[in-house]
Amino acid sequence: MYEYMEIADRLRDARLAAGFRSAAEAAASFGWTGSTYAAHENGTRGCKPADIKKYADAFQADPCFITFGTNTKNPVISGLSDGGLKEVITFVLSHEGAAAANPRDIADLVIDICDYVRQSGDGGLQNVVDFAFHRRAARSG
Repeated sequence: MYEYMEIADRLRDARLAAGFRSAAEAAASFGWTGSTYAAHENGTRGCKPADIKKYADAFQADPCFITFGTNTKNPVISGLSDGGLKEVITFVLSHEGAAAANPRDIADLVIDICDYVRQSGDGGLQNVVDFAFHRRAARSG
């Protein structure tokens, strides 16, 4: 009866990693039939490849992870090492504008800064972060 449980477990993990607290919340957000999605996630109904792709796209997950438990996507962000990425994230989160910023805006900013660091080194990061937070605050305010 629960032959699809491993896929279901990974589907649930992908949903949680995408920030959805429940299957119902995810289904409502994407316009899916709640009972069908819940059956896929609890393992009582198998997922077709098209379903897995749909869920992977929605949750920004690797469909190979959901299906087989392996990742094919390269986890490196903008060509930075883990140490460089930690530095950028710490720098952004310590900025005064981070407290009022939307988490998705912070994520976008981290990626933008990673691109900048990869291309030109870390000089001037404070100016880039100041500008980005002020621009985002002006757009939302």
